[in-house]
Amino acid sequence: MQNSFIGKVLLLSIFSLILVSCNSNQPTESSKHKISRLEGPETEARIKEILSQMTLKEKAGQMLNVGLPSVLTKGYWDKRDSAVFDTARFRKLIVEYAVGSMHNTPGFPPTRKDWFRLIKTIQDAAMTETRLKIPVLYGIDDIHGANYVLGSTMFPQEIALAASWNPEMAFNCGEVTSYESRTASLPWNYNPNTDLAVNPLWGRIGESFGEDTYLVSQMTSAYLLGSQHKGLDDSTSTAVCLKHFLGYGAALNGKDRASATIPENYLRQYYLPQFEEAINKGAMGVMVSSNNVNGIPCHSNYFYITSILKGELGFKGVVISDFSDIENLVVAHQTAEDKREATKQAVNAGLDMIMNPYDADVVDYIVDLVEKGEIPMVRIDDAVTRILRLKFYLNLFEVPYNDPANYTGFASAENTEKNYQAAGEAVTLLKNSNNILPLPANKRILVTGYSANSINVLNGAWSRSFLGQDTLFNDRDKLTILQGIKANSDASKIMYAEGTNYLEDINTDKALALARNADYVVVCLGEIPASEKPSDINELDMPMVQQELVKKLAAIKKPIILVMVQGRPRIIREIEPLCDAVVMGFLPGNEGGRAIADVLFGKINPSGKLPYTWPKYTGNALVYNHKKSDVRDINWGYDGFYPQYEFGYGLSFTKFEYSDLHLSADSLNMGETLKISVKVSNTGSLEGKEVVELFTRDIVASIAPDVKSLKRFDKISLKPGESKTVEFSISDKDLGFVGADNQWITEKGKFQVSIGGGPGNMLSKEFYLSE
Repeated sequence: MQNSFIGKVLLLSIFSLILVSCNSNQPTESSKHKISRLEGPETEARIKEILSQMTLKEKAGQMLNVGLPSVLTKGYWDKRDSAVFDTARFRKLIVEYAVGSMHNTPGFPPTRKDWFRLIKTIQDAAMTETRLKIPVLYGIDDIHGANYVLGSTMFPQEIALAASWNPEMAFNCGEVTSYESRTASLPWNYNPNTDLAVNPLWGRIGESFGEDTYLVSQMTSAYLLGSQHKGLDDSTSTAVCLKHFLGYGAALNGKDRASATIPENYLRQYYLPQFEEAINKGAMGVMVSSNNVNGIPCHSNYFYITSILKGELGFKGVVISDFSDIENLVVAHQTAEDKREATKQAVNAGLDMIMNPYDADVVDYIVDLVEKGEIPMVRIDDAVTRILRLKFYLNLFEVPYNDPANYTGFASAENTEKNYQAAGEAVTLLKNSNNILPLPANKRILVTGYSANSINVLNGAWSRSFLGQDTLFNDRDKLTILQGIKANSDASKIMYAEGTNYLEDINTDKALALARNADYVVVCLGEIPASEKPSDINELDMPMVQQELVKKLAAIKKPIILVMVQGRPRIIREIEPLCDAVVMGFLPGNEGGRAIADVLFGKINPSGKLPYTWPKYTGNALVYNHKKSDVRDINWGYDGFYPQYEFGYGLSFTKFEYSDLHLSADSLNMGETLKISVKVSNTGSLEGKEVVELFTRDIVASIAPDVKSLKRFDKISLKPGESKTVEFSISDKDLGFVGADNQWITEKGKFQVSIGGGPGNMLSKEFYLSE
């Protein structure tokens, strides 16, 4: 089964568009690849008509994206508990400059009714008081649900969805996020994060789908389809905005917005395919990366934006900057002398929309630059055409806002169940010595550690507030890990001491005293919620105070279950041997406490697999698909790859065995398909889900090949004693790579295919590819 879930969704999406097109007397054939029922010649003609009527200032105004606080009372970053429009600022930006787009919150998470009031006020002004009556395109960072709408469903973060290795979980997240975002009249989502996370230090790794191109591509596509499969014009769909183009997760020092060095052949092989796949499936927004690659800021990189994205990939949507990144060409990258020059560089590179949060100065710069011949009018017309196209596709000219009363499924029990299922499938069991898990329900248990009793840590950043650290807006009915454990057992036998916070000791002595009377110790470690620059760290080790808590508890000689709630794979080399079980919860969202507790007590059989390599040492942080020469050891052998846990690793409470690996042929010609099958059996006593992973390896190539490369995967469910035959197909294209000439090539020769449930549980066979 190759991409079976995504394939089914694509067929349903096409059928839905065809059905509605037939009902509306539109040609069926032309609807097969539409992402909106408003896509087509009629809309393009309307765009040209509007464009022909626009003044240069009106065109430049469409290219501006300002922050909501810029039209409210008080300063941009001042704290607020209500959103009040500043009449003068509002009129200047919304009416006089006819701003094309807006973003951000008022500084707190409004209810959906409050969002409706805000958006309605903005749209009513734009569509009645401006000359051309063009609606505003409102964008928001809905990173793991409609997280800036109070009371919405907050899913696991992307790294947790990736750990489920189940595209259906990403699809559900996209679908529910879109529905609950549209109930607040928010039609454009600055998500998913399509970056490849290759440096474990990177603070936004928790917002990514991991380190593998194919896994990232499959999860990104599933999220996109969940968001858009009903058509962008549907009142429950949002347009996704892929980010960050290109190489944001590859910073050499692991810091946010830091420089990356990526050869073009690597860029095309590892960093570009996931964007291309999503664009082919209908992505209409792309946000540019804030960093520079090979010394060239992405925001002024004509080759990336115009030649590759708009040219080679045929992208027809809107390319938007990230927050204040035109100014950053001046102050951070130092490639422009002033903001006017920075605006010129970015727009000429192909940028369509400038996220300039505070004011409209870039509009004046654009007008001046065009009048002086420094930006051609054709570039402006291209940008505005793309912006208007997205507004038409979203049907904003007809339905600029949505009455929340029409969305009865907001934060519904069904959405909560999908959220819980995603969190449960994400939890990854990394160690289970002597089958200590599941825990019995009638024992004395000490629960301790920084993440044990915090909803905020479970959710991470982008949770009601940017950093996710404000407890004021937490949903009071959601369970922490501690509360989930109490719900699964005799609450009177559950003891709790905080132990530490993120970096400081709180009451470790109390935790030690309680541990002496416990049968088991569940110690919950984790990271402080953060994103972007506040998420930067200087060392990957789990904070020492948290490690010391584990070491001191281990001295009491009680069984220790280590639970981690974090985005990054923090180094635990010294404490891992002290623990009887290790559970990775990632950032599992609002249902994460319940899901983790249900894993600990066996209500959920864990099925997560790592979406990245977990290093054991800071100086040995390699991605799984490294080169053989990377692991040359000090004895001149090739035993230099020794992570804590490998990519694709994860345990279950049951046991799966693989047998009968079969290839349809032992040789393959160019243009042919190789069918691969394997029998998977549940030989344990519990029903469980298993991720079947398929890797290939090129034995010899004209440039150093990866030691292995993920090509397919499927997640199946098996009852005790049940077996299934899982089938995949690969073609010669799956065996290709980007050569020294920066072109894709497939070379004849010997290949190895490996299939199984992860490292240490794989079957392999070789085959030959002929010309």
